[in-house]
Amino acid sequence: MNDRRVVIISVLAVMMTLFHLAAASPFWIAPNLVLRGVHLLFAVIIGILMFPARTRFFPRWVDGALMALGILCIGYAVVEHQAISVRPPWTLEASPFELFVALGAIVVVLEVTRRSLGMTITGLCLAFIAYAFVGPYLRFVDWLRPLAHRGVGINEFVDQMYFSFEGIFGTALGVSAEYIFLFVMFGAVLQVAGGGDFFINLTRAATGASRGGPAKMAVIASGLMGMMSGSSVANVATTGSLTIPMMKKLGYPARFAGAVEAIASTGGQITPPIMGAAAFLMAAILGRDYLEIASAALIPALLFFAALLIAVHFTALKSDLAPLEEGERGSTWNTFKAGWTFIIPVAVIIGMMLKGYTASFSAFFGVLATLAVPFLRRSTFITFPRLVTGIKLGVQGAVIVAAACASAGIIVGIVQISGLGFRFSALVTDIAGNNLDAALFLAMIASFIFGMGMPTTPAYIVQATLVAPVLIKLGADPLAAHFFVFYYAVLGQVTPPLAVAAYAAAPIAKETPSRVGWSAFALGIPVYIIPFLFVANTELLAPQMTPEFLATVLRSLVAIGALSIMIVGWIGGTRLPVVGRVLLLAVAALMIHPDLTTTLAGLALAAAIYVVQRWRAKGEARTRGDALKEGV
Repeated sequence: MNDRRVVIISVLAVMMTLFHLAAASPFWIAPNLVLRGVHLLFAVIIGILMFPARTRFFPRWVDGALMALGILCIGYAVVEHQAISVRPPWTLEASPFELFVALGAIVVVLEVTRRSLGMTITGLCLAFIAYAFVGPYLRFVDWLRPLAHRGVGINEFVDQMYFSFEGIFGTALGVSAEYIFLFVMFGAVLQVAGGGDFFINLTRAATGASRGGPAKMAVIASGLMGMMSGSSVANVATTGSLTIPMMKKLGYPARFAGAVEAIASTGGQITPPIMGAAAFLMAAILGRDYLEIASAALIPALLFFAALLIAVHFTALKSDLAPLEEGERGSTWNTFKAGWTFIIPVAVIIGMMLKGYTASFSAFFGVLATLAVPFLRRSTFITFPRLVTGIKLGVQGAVIVAAACASAGIIVGIVQISGLGFRFSALVTDIAGNNLDAALFLAMIASFIFGMGMPTTPAYIVQATLVAPVLIKLGADPLAAHFFVFYYAVLGQVTPPLAVAAYAAAPIAKETPSRVGWSAFALGIPVYIIPFLFVANTELLAPQMTPEFLATVLRSLVAIGALSIMIVGWIGGTRLPVVGRVLLLAVAALMIHPDLTTTLAGLALAAAIYVVQRWRAKGEARTRGDALKEGV
């Protein structure tokens, strides 16, 4: 990227940030279409500059023409926002110019999405667009007949996609403009200012004295960093460059070190208070306050990281790994004193949301606090160019999210106008036989298919539109159903064959992506049952200090702990035989449903396994001792 292009992107990034701060401030209420249109227009122009056309295939003027088309087509919606807002749906015949701006906006959005996110989501959008027009002809194909519909005309199509809030300017783009941009900016600026280093160093000092400290550091630091970045790949690149070499130095295999970082970085998206972008979409789709979504995510996030910590701890015991040396881990108190001011912006956001302010209003003051914090102390002072660099990094991340949200809006709009949601729901219900457990398993498989190779945000939007309604229809709690598909949209980042987080970790670990990916999948098997746990036990999403809630948490911890130990194959000081692993799998299964008999049976079985393992370990120790005596 040449210097001139970098300067232009930096200027546009600052302008975009100022616009969103103004829109989130108490001083201006931007009309919905103005906010979404300007947000998308900035995203399109910056996206074209970030990902220019390759001149080997396209002439140089293509980028300029694409930007001009975007300014005309998206700018028209901003200028005519009042008329579009009151336009009756599917009743007016679009003029040739209206057809041009609507179709032109779709072309620009899809091209920017292709450049920034590849062909996966772009191809999916094109498939859904084709479905809108060829739907009536599917009745002539036996196995596609259940998906046939009456067809969508060109006027209905452009009304839905452009002249309404159900297409590219829909809820997804609205959430991107209103919430996600500010939170991405918050994380990027805090990271550039030194907040990322502070959290990593603090975690290293706190965990370095324990067995397998660097691996535990990777788990905890990645969760903290994920709250700021919202991207598993960015999280791997940031924390992995430090944690993966430290794990390898301590003695962990390269594939295991990469796997720990990949799956821990992925978990940052489900970690409150600041979660991945899709969490804000969930709040908007369900009509819930974001604070309710964040509080519901608390226990599942703790279970997620507990499963990983158990796995890395028992792996450290199995490999007899030593803690970090004192000089490498540093002092927790000294590290905290050196950077405690970086906690202020996080505290501002949490405090304001707890007081009842909206997420966007809280984020507005959180971003202001983030911009001010580096200048409170000489040791954290940063230059203006470095601050602009942080703004530019944040905007570049937000641009990709905006493109994904606008494209996902196309899919959502077609699902609504074609009635695909009802047809898909009926199809899954028939296959599952009205059984919720069977539908949950099918939903998990569908989540992996829809989310394969896609970022979490569009993967969640597709699944929230198609999959979640099926689960709700079969009796699942709406919040639990949406958390179910959200969770698997996140886990898609470490699910082979396209485990993008593993692809990011592999070069750092100097290992092949497939080995890291399958190791991450195996390590993460315990976390794959967590969605089944909170669908069967909805109290996990509504934390209350009652005996029933505490019992459910304990039962869930036993389930994921059993699976983690099963994967590692070590407990009680000795290796776990195949029979023991199978029995631990049975323990986890017995703990899923809130039944007293199965719970007691599972606990008794777990205790018996531990006792047998301790007995085996003592026997092996006596054998080794006898062998040493004979050698002497």
